[in-house]
Amino acid sequence: MNDDYNGWERRGENGAWANDGSFGGSGGFANVGDFGGSGGSGNGGGSGVPGGSGNVGDPNGSNRFNAANVPNGVPNASRLTAEDRAALQKAAATYRSTFLIFALLFLVGLAVAPSLAERIALGINRGAEQAKLEAAREFLAEHPDAVGRARIPYVAKLAAPSVVGVKTNRFERTFFGGVAQAEGQGSGVIVDADGFVITNFHVICENGRLVDGVELVLSDGRTVSDGITLIGFDEALDVAVLKIEEPNLTPIAWGDSDALEVGDAVIALGNPYGLAQTVTEGIVSAKERFILNENGVATQEFLQTDAAINPGNSGGALVDERGELVGINTAIYGERFQGIGFALPSARVREVYEEIARSYRATYGR
Repeated sequence: MNDDYNGWERRGENGAWANDGSFGGSGGFANVGDFGGSGGSGNGGGSGVPGGSGNVGDPNGSNRFNAANVPNGVPNASRLTAEDRAALQKAAATYRSTFLIFALLFLVGLAVAPSLAERIALGINRGAEQAKLEAAREFLAEHPDAVGRARIPYVAKLAAPSVVGVKTNRFERTFFGGVAQAEGQGSGVIVDADGFVITNFHVICENGRLVDGVELVLSDGRTVSDGITLIGFDEALDVAVLKIEEPNLTPIAWGDSDALEVGDAVIALGNPYGLAQTVTEGIVSAKERFILNENGVATQEFLQTDAAINPGNSGGALVDERGELVGINTAIYGERFQGIGFALPSARVREVYEEIARSYRATYGR
């Protein structure tokens, strides 16, 4: 407040003085900061310079203000009581506290804004994805006879929310004692809203050793790296089951691979070369393709398809024209796509999955 009074004091001293030491005529200094009046009979009256807000006392400045004329109800500092000063100090402390609270809230807002923006974006993506899924279901229900390329976009929209990308990390010792990080790519399929995800065992195990870290990328943009549990696997069948703790998951519907016929249309969805949500089409080229071990015994059964399957597609979904899961894409002939890909039949995969899920729920009750 002293600064305010000093300011007012300087403005008061700007007025012009009459030669005989008295003020001008009735103009004087304006009480509210306006310009002076027309000037009095004194030589120094004049049209006035900006007047002060209060009356000016004697020329020596011994009493600069007249308390009754101080504008805006500002009290005279020389006449404040102890109670007034305490009240002012309390008000100042309240203002400071309020300012600090608002400043803290502002900083907290800055801190949570990115997370909030991310959640909003994910919500928008999930909403758009669900809208496409419902539109696809409606179209397929209303147009059961639609075939070929007229049907594929809707089948893809129906199955896409259930397909995830799988990123893996593995750390290895180098020759000179350092640590090298190797990254891998694969795919997975959500088969239960409780968070059960099927993938190939070889996606999360390399050279007989489990990878050091797994990250799942969901179709709506969510990235899951914490709370992923390997709840079971069948190495011979090349199937692994993961469990994640995420809400709003869309499981795929199981199809019957045994009911497929050679020539039936199928669609492969996955993450080839890290290219998320890639869709390719083809047909069932053959059924019951068996892999023989070193003793000539059939150990594995595959569906063969000409739908493009590449590195990174492993663990992804092979679906029929209803968007139902009929296979888990697993292998290709040769080192790159040549029109010959292999998928584990859903009938075999489902048997293993249900056994693993049943055992897990019996152990953990969920």
